[in-house]
Amino acid sequence: MINWTLTCRDTAETFDAYVPSDVQLIWKEVKNMPDYNFGRNYLLYKWMEDVTWEYNGTFKFEPVADYEAYLVFKGIDYKYDISLNGDLVISSEGMFTPVRIKLPNIAADIEVKVVIYPIPKIPGAEEGRAQAAASCKPPVSYGWDWHPRLVPSGIYDDVYIDYVPNAHITEQNFDYMLSDNFDRCDFTAKIKTTNDTGILKARIKDADGNIVCETAKEINSCYTELAMSFENPELWWCHNHGEHYLYTYEVEYGSQTLKRNIGFRRVKLVMNADDWSAGEFPVTQAKVPITMELNGRCIFCKGTNFVPTEIFPSRMTYDVYKMNLDCAVEANMNILRMWGGGLVNKEAFFDLCDEMGLLVWQEFPLACNLYPDDDNYLNVLDREAESIIKRLKSHPCVTIWCGGNELFNSWSKMTNQSLPLRLLDKKCYEFDRNTPFLMTSPLYGMGHGCYLSMSTPERECITDFIERDKTAYTEFGSPSPAPFDYVKQYMPEEEWYNVDESTSWFDHHALRAWIDRDTWFRKFEIEAYYGVTESFEQLIENGLELQGESYKDMFEEARRKWPHTSMAVNWCFNEPWPCFANNSLIMYPAIKRPAFYQVQKALRDQMLSVKLYKLRWNHGDTVKIEIYLLNDLADKLSGGNYTVYLESDVAGKGKFGETNACSSTKLDGEFTFTIPADAPRKLKLSIKCDNSKLDSEYIIYVVD
Repeated sequence: MINWTLTCRDTAETFDAYVPSDVQLIWKEVKNMPDYNFGRNYLLYKWMEDVTWEYNGTFKFEPVADYEAYLVFKGIDYKYDISLNGDLVISSEGMFTPVRIKLPNIAADIEVKVVIYPIPKIPGAEEGRAQAAASCKPPVSYGWDWHPRLVPSGIYDDVYIDYVPNAHITEQNFDYMLSDNFDRCDFTAKIKTTNDTGILKARIKDADGNIVCETAKEINSCYTELAMSFENPELWWCHNHGEHYLYTYEVEYGSQTLKRNIGFRRVKLVMNADDWSAGEFPVTQAKVPITMELNGRCIFCKGTNFVPTEIFPSRMTYDVYKMNLDCAVEANMNILRMWGGGLVNKEAFFDLCDEMGLLVWQEFPLACNLYPDDDNYLNVLDREAESIIKRLKSHPCVTIWCGGNELFNSWSKMTNQSLPLRLLDKKCYEFDRNTPFLMTSPLYGMGHGCYLSMSTPERECITDFIERDKTAYTEFGSPSPAPFDYVKQYMPEEEWYNVDESTSWFDHHALRAWIDRDTWFRKFEIEAYYGVTESFEQLIENGLELQGESYKDMFEEARRKWPHTSMAVNWCFNEPWPCFANNSLIMYPAIKRPAFYQVQKALRDQMLSVKLYKLRWNHGDTVKIEIYLLNDLADKLSGGNYTVYLESDVAGKGKFGETNACSSTKLDGEFTFTIPADAPRKLKLSIKCDNSKLDSEYIIYVVD
C-alpha cells in the first residue's frame, strides 16, 4: 500500500492524493472546485497545465525470498522524473510505455517521488492542437470542436509492486499462422527469460478449459522459441458473423505462470470491387485496399469513430468502457475506429472488444498536425509505438493499424515520406506484420465527410453522399442540438434560451465549433426542413429528429454501394463531456440520442432500404425511389413480397427472390409518386414486407 501526497510546486501546497489520478481531479476535490462539466467552469482548471506537479509516496517494502520486486507504473502523463529515496532513477516522457523499477532486496521504508512537468507545447504555436505537434500526447486535449481545452497530467493508471521469481520471464511475443482452409493453427512463442537454464512450458486451452496443444522445452539460452500446433481451431469472428471465440494461452517457467485470452483470426485489407483500374497507361494502384476480409470472408464494416469516454484518463474504467461499448453492439455496429486525436485505451477496453466481437481500427496518437522528423520526437514515438503494438497485438479485435488522422492534406502536410509514418509502418511490420497498416485516414479512394444535413442552402448532404464515389466513408455525420433537458443540467438557467457566443452554448460547441457561427447548432438548417417554430423546445426536437433521418439515409446509402463501398464509420459515437450540439450518437456519459435508434435501424443485418435522392421536396414534385435488399450476414435471405406506402396510400408493390449472403441487391423496378398538393410538412414513406424484420420507414419533408 503506497500512501500518496500531491504538491503543486508553483503554489507550494501539498495535500493527500490517490493513484490512479489526474492532478486536476485531486485539486478539484481538495479545493471543492465546481464541476468542470458545468457551464464555463472548465476555464478555472486551465492554469494547471502550465505548472509542475510532484507526487510523493511512501511504503514499507518487504522482500520475499527467491523473488525480485519491481515498482510498476502502468501509465504516467506526460514528461516526468522518478526518484527513489532521493536518487533519480528515470527521466522520460510518454503515456503508453509502462515503467518498471527494480527494488533493492532489503527491507526498507521507501520514498518515491514522481515529478510531472508542464504539458509540452510547440513554442510559438497558436493555442490549440498545433501545440501538440512534437509530442505523443493526445492532441484532442488541447481543444477540438467537441472537446474543451483541458489538458490532463498525472499518474493516470495503476501503480503496484510486482513480485516475480528470481528466474522469470521478462518478455514474450507470439505469432500464429492459420492454414489456407483454416483447419490448422501453427503457434510460435518467442520468450526471454532471466536465466538460460530450466524448462519452459506452454499450452493453449479451449473455452472449456481443455488443453488443445502444449509443449515443453529445456532451455539453454535466455531467448527461447516454442512451437506448437493444433487442428480445427475455433475462429474469432466479429459481431453477428460468428462466435467471438477465445482460447487461454499459458506459459510456465519455474514457479511463474503467465496466462491471457487469445483469439485466432486472419485479417486482410483487400481491394474493393473494380478498383484496380487506374485509367491511362502505365496503370498503377488507383485506390487503397479497404475491404475487410476476415477469415476469408469479405464483410461490410459498419461502425463509428469512438472517441475518449472522459476528459481525464484516470476516469476511464472497465465500467465506463462497458456502458459505451454495450451501446455500440446494441446499434448493430461491428467496427470502431480509434481516432488518432485521442489516447490509446487501457487493457479493459480491448478485453471487452475481444469478448463482444467488435473490430478495432487503432490509430497512433497523431492527428491533423505536421509531426516532425527530428530525432527527439522520433525516439519517443519509437518507444511509445513499440509499447502500444506489443500490448495490443495479442487482442484479436485489433484488426487495423493506422498512422493517424488526416495527415495527408493541406492542414497537416505530411506525406508517405514523412519519417514518423515510415517509422510506424516499420514498427507494425516488425511486431505485427499480419495485421494491416494504413498510413492515415483518409487515403486515396476513401472519404471524410459530409458532416451536415445541407452542404449549401440549396443542396443536401445526402445528395452529395449518393453522388460521391468512395471506397470507404471513415468519417461522416449530421449534427443536432442536444435535448434541452440534458442541456439544462449543465448550464446556468439564465443562459438556457440565449444561444450566443457569450454563453455556455459556445463553450460546449454549439457555436463556432467548426466552419461557421452556427456549427454545430445549425438553427437555419433545421428550419430549412421544418420551417420556423415559435417554440425553442420544438426547434431542438426537430433538430434531433433531422439528425436521425440524415444519419439513417447516409448509412443506408453507403451499404447500398457494397461491394464497391466497403465501410461506413460515422463521426462520431460518444463524447468525453456534455456537448450542447454535435454529431455524436450518445451523449456523455452514455445517454442515447434519438439518432442512435435511427442508426440502429439503418445497421440491421438484413433490411429493405429505400433510396431517396434528397429529403426536401415541394408540393407537386415527382419522387423517384429505388429499392434495395441489404444482407450483411453469411447466410442467404429467403425471397418475399413488399409494399411501398406514402402515408396510408400504396405507392408500389414488388417481390424478390432468394438473395446472396453478404450482399446489396437492387430490386427490379423503380417507383414514382407525386407529392400531394395538400401534403403536410412531413410525410411518412414506408416499405413493408412479408418478413416484418425487413420493414423500414423514412420522412419526406415538404418545404415550399
